[in-house]
Amino acid sequence: MNKIKQQGALLIIVLWFAVIATILITVLAGEVRLSTKIVLYNKIGLQAWNDTLQALQVAKMEIAINHMPDPPGMEDVPLSERKNKKYRFDGRILNDLAYSVPNTVMVRIYNHAGKINLSRLSKFQLRRLLKNKLGDDLELIASLKDAWNDWLDRDDDERLNGAEEDYYAETQIPVYKPRNGPIETVRELLLIKGFAELLKGVDLENTFTMYSNISNLTINPNLATREALMMLPGMSADIADIILTQRYEEEFKNYGDFNEFIEPEQLAELRGWFNFSTSNKYYTIAIQIKSPAEISQLISAEDDESQEDVKIQPPTKNQQAYMVTVEYRGFNQLPKVLMVNPYGILPDTSHEVAIYDAANNE
Repeated sequence: MNKIKQQGALLIIVLWFAVIATILITVLAGEVRLSTKIVLYNKIGLQAWNDTLQALQVAKMEIAINHMPDPPGMEDVPLSERKNKKYRFDGRILNDLAYSVPNTVMVRIYNHAGKINLSRLSKFQLRRLLKNKLGDDLELIASLKDAWNDWLDRDDDERLNGAEEDYYAETQIPVYKPRNGPIETVRELLLIKGFAELLKGVDLENTFTMYSNISNLTINPNLATREALMMLPGMSADIADIILTQRYEEEFKNYGDFNEFIEPEQLAELRGWFNFSTSNKYYTIAIQIKSPAEISQLISAEDDESQEDVKIQPPTKNQQAYMVTVEYRGFNQLPKVLMVNPYGILPDTSHEVAIYDAANNE
């Protein structure tokens, strides 16, 4: 009897040992899997960062190269058929860079000639922008103009409907003072009395810029963002779509190129807002990491020695990118970095859907 009890106890001990061992093995296996995933994700993250930095340097080189004179042979192409290579910097995905970039990233370059320059905005232009947003509400327009001028001027004399230090001290938490000088950042607009409400829902970074040549007071339609176009008097969503898509095929050289799709009265409102100069030297480089699915598809295509089945993915709004604003300084040096935004949001690229669908259906 005692022997049977001993055997039973021994069996229970063995079973408990087996259960405990199973639990320990399961826990250890889970930790191994977790550690493996951590290592893998760290590797992917480091590779993505390395690819981003490589693409950034290539983009800087591309800006410098595109300021160089055209190579021999271009003089044989009629002027009417030549395309301005600088107009590639309108935010499209660049697949024809002079130096290759890793296939895990996409490169876009935005010329700041495609945004409204706040640093050189005239009183007349300000009034037209306000009227475009507010219609004929003359009282509110006057109030916003006074607040704008009080923010910029160097005195503490408050205009009739303006705002000086006392207003901001009494109404704002935390308290701040007016600049009493030129605006230094785009987001500073939201600090001026009445402008936060006026610009509610407006993507400021993709509409306005503080970086632009002194002579550049208007925007180039060949480089403009959708956000900047939609801020202009006389503009509509349909017209913006045509401008953003048509310029892929043929650049706009003068106001006459708009006659086919813009009514005369709308074009009259837009006059004075467009320029066709490419002398601007400020750019924002945007580096996007492709999704794992896209990378996997590319790798599979490379293994099959064919990329016929690789489809361009339609872009979406609110795409995130590593964005760096630079200043071109000459052929013999890379552009100077002015600002880095690791979590930048691209301008609206919804117009690319039609372009990409057409490319995929060819």
